[in-house]
Amino acid sequence: MKNIKRWKLNTLVVTMLVLILALSVLAGACGGSTPATTTAPTTQPVAEKPITLVFSTHEPNQGMYYEGFWKPWIEEVEKRTGGKVKIEAHFNGELAGPPDAWDVVANGTVDISNVHLQNTPDKFPLADIAGFTTYSLVNYRPSRVMWELYNKYPQMQKEVEDVHIMLYGSTYWTSLATTKKPVYKLEDMQGLKSTGTGKWQNKRQEKLGLIPVSMGPLDILPALQTGVVDGGPLGTLVILKDFGWGEFLPYVIHVRAQSIPVIIGMNKNVWNSLPADVQQALDGMIEWTTDLHDSFFAQAEIDLIPQLEEEFGIEFITPSQEELARWDELDKPVWDEFAADLESKGLPGKELVADYIELEKKYSSEEYAPK
Repeated sequence: MKNIKRWKLNTLVVTMLVLILALSVLAGACGGSTPATTTAPTTQPVAEKPITLVFSTHEPNQGMYYEGFWKPWIEEVEKRTGGKVKIEAHFNGELAGPPDAWDVVANGTVDISNVHLQNTPDKFPLADIAGFTTYSLVNYRPSRVMWELYNKYPQMQKEVEDVHIMLYGSTYWTSLATTKKPVYKLEDMQGLKSTGTGKWQNKRQEKLGLIPVSMGPLDILPALQTGVVDGGPLGTLVILKDFGWGEFLPYVIHVRAQSIPVIIGMNKNVWNSLPADVQQALDGMIEWTTDLHDSFFAQAEIDLIPQLEEEFGIEFITPSQEELARWDELDKPVWDEFAADLESKGLPGKELVADYIELEKKYSSEEYAPK
């Protein structure tokens, strides 16, 4: 009985071995090909969503300044970042007026802001140097002057350290303009009421015999229309065109009365959140932005004079160099007072003023004039 069971077990084992061998042979008979594999369907890469940055300015989204500077600047940001950044621009003070432009970017209400630094009094004392224009010089590159000073003086950098700088410059120089009385020489200015635009600018006007009336940016036009003031340093010629102020200012003394320190700043936290390649691209266009800012205004000054003469009948008055030398002489004590005030705060006032004047002289060369 045991033999029968053993025989059956052996027979079963042999049968199983034969079956395994047969299956192996059958597999080889199929050509030895590699079993077919199933390929997973390929998926298209998902396009990277651009980073949208909210930009605020009080400037209009039409006119010369928009077409010549803001529009190409926005386009260049998007181009330089390879489309990774998209600017959501808000104009006409939609998100913040001039007095609030610094606060909204420093606290993160907006991502990027265009700030006229003089609208935040006493916060940027070194930047106030932009308002000290030598009357007898031209200075075709006011933003370049400010950018070079910014890079030299850590104290200037510290003033705006709460934001990341995309432009540190200046508006182009502003002409003096009057509503009723033309001004050909110092004697014609005596007793005229003028728009006051800040501590040091007011002191400079007083030296010329003007009576500054301090007011906010939004109060200037009503003051001109109602006769509260007789004129003043009312911005570049672009403002006469873009805002229609030429209608109320028939006389323009085409002289460098003052400039305004201006920045484009990005919120620090937003900047730190950007990819490294985007940061590199944005930093790489600061020089381009600086040059565009200056070249636009310099060319606009040339183009606008005949347009404003024809459209508004404005009389442009260019004082002689001898006359402007008189203005410079009266102005010098204010420069000295400004430097001394900075020194009293532990800031490099005398050195800053000296550097600023040298840069003004450098960039007043015809080499830098619009071609």
